[in-house]
Amino acid sequence: MRRALTLVLLLGAACDRGGLSVRERAAPSASVITIGVGPATCSDLSACERECDAGSADGCRKLGATYAFGQGIEKDQVRATELYERACDLHDPSACVFAGQMNEYGHGVAKDAAKAARFYERACDMKWAAGCYNLAIMYERGSGVLEDRRKAGDLYQLTCTAGAQESCAKARALREGGDRRLLEGGVP
Repeated sequence: MRRALTLVLLLGAACDRGGLSVRERAAPSASVITIGVGPATCSDLSACERECDAGSADGCRKLGATYAFGQGIEKDQVRATELYERACDLHDPSACVFAGQMNEYGHGVAKDAAKAARFYERACDMKWAAGCYNLAIMYERGSGVLEDRRKAGDLYQLTCTAGAQESCAKARALREGGDRRLLEGGVP
């Protein structure tokens, strides 16, 4: 199955439409992969560790990205996953998406689609469109959750309303009975 990437643009200002934070732009076809463009990592590892230890979600997420990408330190996906999960617990929705991906693809932890879906749901509950989009894919495919194409369509519509135009076609396809080729990123 062909997958495209969902890009999360880590911009200073977010556009807010439909109640969702739109700092990301969904790729033209389905994916549960999110790649940070210019990911925020720690330039000062000690400072990030202090921030994270003090309860800073931003510090934990940055530290997680530093370990995930091996920026200035040895790459450690186990530690990265722990830090993303901690940042998610501290209410950082983008960290919830990253934690979901780590669990879904088994980076630093055993693959666990159900746990990944829970992280995506937490991000979606925090109005983070990438979380809703990835959760829609999980429902569409029945990965980690029971297949529920209606719920997937509703989540795609939510991200469509938030500005992820590629989600609009997916929502429409599910409402109309779903052309598998469109839903899987192909051309109908």
